Amino acid sequence: MATVKDIYCAMDEWAPFETQMDFDNAGFLVGRGEAKADKILVALDITQEVVEEAAKLGCQLIVSHHPVIFHPVKALTDESVTGRTLLALTEAKIAAICCHTNLDAAQDGVNDCLAQALGLQEVTQLHPDGVDRAGRTYGIGRVGMCHQPGMSAADYAGRVK
Repeated sequence: MATVKDIYCAMDEWAPFETQMDFDNAGFLVGRGEAKADKILVALDITQEVVEEAAKLGCQLIVSHHPVIFHPVKALTDESVTGRTLLALTEAKIAAICCHTNLDAAQDGVNDCLAQALGLQEVTQLHPDGVDRAGRTYGIGRVGMCHQPGMSAADYAGRVK
């Protein structure tokens, strides 16, 4: 059975957390590393509703794109949205791993998936930031060619929307 830390390590292999941008707070943010994680909910954001859904489904871990803790937490009470969400996670014994800019920058990460979904060809990184520990170039953004014969820019913009 996988643990939260096992899932974190697998995510770190794919999208190394040290490649996140300086302003970001991606990583293992809530919970116990040795807790079992045989049921995982994936979300864009961790909100109270997402925590309730995870608890209802019996999940032990939420993997989200946006960090559940972005700014320093100075108090953990039910008087703020972040406080209520963090309390809900801990009370339900649900861990949180957040993969934000490290997943954007990773090869086969968010930006590559978006480029593929948009039908881009000859895709390159918009801004290469470095090389990760596996020797892969990483960076935010992708640029590519859109070969859509007969499609106007306005029609393509509508497709993107």
